[in-house]
Amino acid sequence: MPNSKPLGHDDESGFAFVKELLQGEPTCAINFDRLQLHPEKGYIIFEFLLCDQKQAKVTPHTSHPSKYWHKNRQKFISLYRVAKDLKATLYLVNYSKPGTPNEDKIKVIRVDELSSKGIAKETVWETSRGAFAWWFRKINRECCQ
Repeated sequence: MPNSKPLGHDDESGFAFVKELLQGEPTCAINFDRLQLHPEKGYIIFEFLLCDQKQAKVTPHTSHPSKYWHKNRQKFISLYRVAKDLKATLYLVNYSKPGTPNEDKIKVIRVDELSSKGIAKETVWETSRGAFAWWFRKINRECCQ
């Protein structure tokens, strides 16, 4: 492994700082959850989409950006534009917090084509938290080479 360290804590201070500076103005930026450079696959962008347990009928397996496109389309359009510019693979990952009824449900959406109307082409797989963790760690290790 290269000279890197395990994740310690979330850096929410940067988010809070930007929020303070914008003073309530709408943002014209997006935050990346994860950007990695894979030695063979190129750049990979992960966007993690939390399924709130307050929405009892929505699970990570049933949720999809198309269901709330009208509220959040600019985020996905911007992520896709950056992915295209970087020739990156964009993965949207639906998950729930540990300790909740849907904690073991993960949906991975690889966005292959996207327009202003929504995701036009995708590869989707539903999996468990453990299986996703194994795949995610594998990708992470490969990126550290």
